Amino acid sequence: MKRAVLLLAVTALAACSRPAPEEPDTTVLASSAAEAADAASAAVAPAAPLASAPAAAPAPAPTPPSESRDPAKVVVAWAKAISLTDWGSAYLYWGDHGARSGFTAAQFAAKWGKLANPEFELQAGDTEGGAGSLYYTAPIVLIDGKRHVRGEVVLRRVNDVDGASAEQLRWHIESLTVAP
Repeated sequence: MKRAVLLLAVTALAACSRPAPEEPDTTVLASSAAEAADAASAAVAPAAPLASAPAAAPAPAPTPPSESRDPAKVVVAWAKAISLTDWGSAYLYWGDHGARSGFTAAQFAAKWGKLANPEFELQAGDTEGGAGSLYYTAPIVLIDGKRHVRGEVVLRRVNDVDGASAEQLRWHIESLTVAP
């Protein structure tokens, strides 16, 4: 009885996930209910396989940028996203949900996707204030194989101004002097 219920559940699930296949001939001659269930399961198995080829996995959703009040941690999180070739997440570290990078998300991924094995050497930076904003500038080295590109990353956020949005208050990349 349990086997027949399991068979019905599997068949019902299979029917929900794809169009119903043509019904096979399931005429069964059996001397007992157990043999009938075994024969029915054998007859249904080819028409409703338990496993099918996996569908292409959708791209993972980008990880939201770090909300840390420590700009050095934000630089580390951005560098980690680049090192993991998580272009969607790395893009979001630019202000206005990536728009300040000067690229669309697809253009950004195409540009940075040229890197074979990106890594970074990060150094401590300095924070300065000016005109209602805070700026954090840190030296970085982009390493991709034998290629080493030295430059700096500048993060900015609004200095705790009344009425500032969460987007304005979070550290985001303002400029970057290294490129793939």
